[in-house]
Amino acid sequence: MVSEKWQHKQLGQLLKLRGGYAFKSEDFHEHGDVAVLRISNIKNNGIDLEDAVYVDRNVAEQAKDYKLREGNVVIAMSGATTGKTAIVRKEDLPLVLNQRVGVFDIYNSEHLSEEYLAYVVQSSSFKNQILVNAIGGAQPNISGKQIEDVEILLPPISEQRKIAAILSSVDEAIEKTEAIIEQTEKVKKGLMQQLLTKGIGHTKFKKTEIGEIPEEWEIVQLQNVTNQITDGTHKTPTYTENGIPFLRVTDIQSEEIDFTKIKYISEREHKELIKRCKPEKGDVLLSKNGTIGLVKVINWDWEFSIFVSLCLIKVQKDKLLPEFLAYFLQSDIALKQFRLRSKQGTVTNLHLIEIRELLCGLPSIEEQYKIVQILNSISKKISKETKKLEILMTIKKGLMQALLTGKVRVKVDDEVMSQ
Repeated sequence: MVSEKWQHKQLGQLLKLRGGYAFKSEDFHEHGDVAVLRISNIKNNGIDLEDAVYVDRNVAEQAKDYKLREGNVVIAMSGATTGKTAIVRKEDLPLVLNQRVGVFDIYNSEHLSEEYLAYVVQSSSFKNQILVNAIGGAQPNISGKQIEDVEILLPPISEQRKIAAILSSVDEAIEKTEAIIEQTEKVKKGLMQQLLTKGIGHTKFKKTEIGEIPEEWEIVQLQNVTNQITDGTHKTPTYTENGIPFLRVTDIQSEEIDFTKIKYISEREHKELIKRCKPEKGDVLLSKNGTIGLVKVINWDWEFSIFVSLCLIKVQKDKLLPEFLAYFLQSDIALKQFRLRSKQGTVTNLHLIEIRELLCGLPSIEEQYKIVQILNSISKKISKETKKLEILMTIKKGLMQALLTGKVRVKVDDEVMSQ
């Protein structure tokens, strides 16, 4: 039930979806005059041009009908990211549209606000409609006709603008929080590099296989300051509805373990697995297959088993703090060594021998503790802002559901509309 002033409209009655220009591969350069918007540049409802390709002025002139302007709403029309949308910002320009990316051309801005459209195409209702009609499976494709057939609820233009303004204020808060997280991550990365190579208060340094480190530090192989470096079971166990948690790489990607998504195994099977690999509080987990370098210090008491994709490291705690090791394993110093040991120069899988022979600059336990304290303070700020971001994203999702369906009405021209 919505107001009589709200209408059901097919997008084709309001706009046309126009595809991008078919550039040739030789047109693209790492640097140039005008950036090209490709599918890969549409991320998180925004545009990321960090890995963009460029064309020179002559080629851009050939594609002049595909130049984008501030406020344009664009959508990925094929591939794994089909349906992802973004709004073109002033700082993205100049920008031309590549093929397989579409831009919405509105017939009459007095009937449909571009700002309102930007939120409509982010909604779950819109995405569900286009994905149902998409051609293909894992790599679907959508046509302009399929998108123009999508039906939306259209409030009066004044209400559209008010809804867009409310959602835009939430987006601003999201963008600010994301910027804080990004900047803090950069600070953390720089601090890690500084503290893990220069330490605290040192004035004399020595050259080593991993670069300059304080004279007082040792260079050690990880296997010499640990009691065990092993991995989990190489066989996929039999999963049960409940029982003993069985962790994989996907389970340590977030700060908190999500017990609604992890797998479980029987207690009998768990007892067999821990004869070889028994994770305990104070041990360190490192992802070694697929997604490399995820690290988690076990700070809980409950029992669990792990898959082969996770490495278990038991440290000699009089020589090495688990938290110090965790930061070291996430550093460029460690990743560089893993890459050098890899046959192809890139890391897709780590072998236990590579982890065991990893070289680490080792400060005293006291200095390790100080370094951990400094980095923990930065990590806590990132964690706090990340939780804030999650809350804002939840608020936005709820507001979109309420405002775009008319379940909650907005105040326009001093008239309160509610339903």
